[in-house]
Amino acid sequence: MINTVLFDVDGTIIDTEFVMIKSFQKTLLEEKKLNVPDENLEYILGIPGKKAVERYASSEEEIDKIHSIWADNVKLYTYHASLFPDLEEILTQLKAKGVQVGIVTSKTSEEMKNEFDHFGLNDYFDVCVTASDTKKHKPNAEPILYALRKLGGLPEESIYVGDSIYDMHSSQSAGAKFALAKWGAKENTLFSSADITLESPLEILDYL
Repeated sequence: MINTVLFDVDGTIIDTEFVMIKSFQKTLLEEKKLNVPDENLEYILGIPGKKAVERYASSEEEIDKIHSIWADNVKLYTYHASLFPDLEEILTQLKAKGVQVGIVTSKTSEEMKNEFDHFGLNDYFDVCVTASDTKKHKPNAEPILYALRKLGGLPEESIYVGDSIYDMHSSQSAGAKFALAKWGAKENTLFSSADITLESPLEILDYL
């Protein structure tokens, strides 16, 4: 029986693809004089920000600097982010059914405050695990296991909804079922290993 549903944020709850890519483009142009096309930056979606920056930095100091500037640039584009259709409805229904609902994201706590809080969804979630809360990050299992410990939940009774390969590996390594959020995911043959494929958020109800 499934009694816990955990969600990724970017590409799963909110559509931030334009925000993240355009803000990173701006950062790379300003800091590295690089004009990188959109398709070459799709790799940044669904992974921790500092991990994304590594490709364009040669030291830890430079990673921190570029990541900090990128975080500031994200704020210039956040008004382009939007909630995916039916997300608030499914959160309402999950809570009404007594399901534990949580977030496990690669965003830091500060990024969540700047980029997510204004959607007004925080009260739906019983736990929110960010990159600031664990030493290891997706695709490692630790963030999901940390969330389940906080909730008193069991992996085999849980679903993690996400849009990236990192999400899938993290979920399955933790022993939870991975549900692919097709509404935010890029095509990838590796997703054939997903436990569940969701065309729309409301389909989650079919697996409770």
